Amino acid sequence: MSVRVSRAPHRVLVARLPDWDGEDAAAFAPVLEAIDLLTPYVEVLEPGVVAIPLRAGAGDEATFCERLIDTVTALVDQDCVIGVADSLFAAVLAAREGRIVPPGADAAFLAGRDIGDLTATGLVEAETCATLRHLGVDTLGAFAALPGAAVAERFGAPARRAQLLAAGQLARPLVPRPADPDLVARDTPEVPYASVEQAAVAARPLAEQLLKVLADRNLSCTRVTITAHTTNGLTRERTWQVDPTATAANLARRVRWQLEGWRPHHTDTDETDDERAGIAVLELAPGGLISALEAGRGLWEAKHPAAVRAEAALRHAQTLLGPDALVLAVLTDGRDLTERAGTAAWEIEAPPVAPSGPWPGALPDPPPALVGTGAGEPAGVLDAAGAPVQALARGGLTATPALVSLGARRVRIVAWAGPWPVAERWWGPGARRYTRLQVELADGTAALLVCEDGRWTVAGWYD
Repeated sequence: MSVRVSRAPHRVLVARLPDWDGEDAAAFAPVLEAIDLLTPYVEVLEPGVVAIPLRAGAGDEATFCERLIDTVTALVDQDCVIGVADSLFAAVLAAREGRIVPPGADAAFLAGRDIGDLTATGLVEAETCATLRHLGVDTLGAFAALPGAAVAERFGAPARRAQLLAAGQLARPLVPRPADPDLVARDTPEVPYASVEQAAVAARPLAEQLLKVLADRNLSCTRVTITAHTTNGLTRERTWQVDPTATAANLARRVRWQLEGWRPHHTDTDETDDERAGIAVLELAPGGLISALEAGRGLWEAKHPAAVRAEAALRHAQTLLGPDALVLAVLTDGRDLTERAGTAAWEIEAPPVAPSGPWPGALPDPPPALVGTGAGEPAGVLDAAGAPVQALARGGLTATPALVSLGARRVRIVAWAGPWPVAERWWGPGARRYTRLQVELADGTAALLVCEDGRWTVAGWYD
């Protein structure tokens, strides 16, 4: 069974305090507290600048901006300038002018901006902008129009990512700031807990205390950090994903599981000093804060019972094995098949964002479906006379490919595409050159072959 989780697209609001001159992040706390009155989703870009996700189509953006400006001005007596756009980069630039960029218009908005605005990405230095200006590239639009492969080759991968940002083709999810220390539920017993059972019993009222504090602020959480301070000075801490509608019993059960993981059952003679130490302080800190309204959307979008059971089983396995033990396969940037696939921890705060633009030199989609069994095995490419075919440094072949040898088998090629040469990191250590060739074989299969250092191998099979 497959369960599809749909997420509405988000816009990004960036609020900037132009008169802010403090570099102390703690001094910025009153501003964040003022913004908390309107939304728990806040990423601090730097003291004086914050970003907030806006659900597309959820309401009038201009009205929300006015409320935010009025709230900040009234509570902290600071002027506030706001920009809204589809991507964080465009919103940062829009906040310099107090503009709301219409949905879908990021590329047009960015195209006319000065090339020096690239420094706002954090990926490009001022010297690079000066070089581009010297080359006649004065605007972000002109920079976005350059061939991506040429940008990556001349200025490196960070500049290529900046180019995608300048074209409005690349985004990243916002990262909420850490929870306010006032939200942390803490239990400091007069007599330290000497056993897991004692601490687990105390975890239930502690979880109730945490949920009440969140409810008083109209919040829920998607993560909980469990911290135990022992009498011998040892601190054990781990963060876990939780359902935003979890009850106190659910949280207490998770604390018990975690404590049992830290304090396994041993005989007195087997226990170490750390395992015999009592628990002096037990803390529950919420993370991934969301509004209680959004946490309760399951009332209208009820999950299938099988999905609920599957998620519970995965969370239990995650508790036993560790937060990074369960991973998802995700798409990443790169040319080679091994570079285009990666992993991310299951149920992370924001879903991994697949590459939104073509990577220079990457094969066109679809990629091979099978890259495990049978992939990586030696192969040979032969011409009609049975002579080996080699890939040339400039991308050609020494002869027309007609056969592929796979061990003792020789299979006729009925169609082929390529070759596509790749030269990576030619300027320093790790330099690599290889050539790729797609072939359709007479037995009905199709493969991606790679020639590197004069040897052909099977990189993957197409389904």
